[in-house]
Amino acid sequence: MAMSIAELYGKRIITAGGNILGEVKEVVVNLDNGEVSHLLLTKIENLAKAEDMREALTKNSILYKRVKNVSQTIIVSNR
Repeated sequence: MAMSIAELYGKRIITAGGNILGEVKEVVVNLDNGEVSHLLLTKIENLAKAEDMREALTKNSILYKRVKNVSQTIIVSNR
């Protein structure tokens, strides 16, 4: 069943081991292939203000390929 990107916003992200990572604040889409690439745990404008944007992105994003299940919460692999 297909899901709209808007349905991802606000969902809690939990690892398969049960650790809460946060909730989806932004969704990054790869426009070349039309697929979701990352889920952000902070607003994109907060990343833009960071002194080291690359480090901030690494700490505040989840690669979408880690997603194992999406329902009331989003379950991701443990890395």
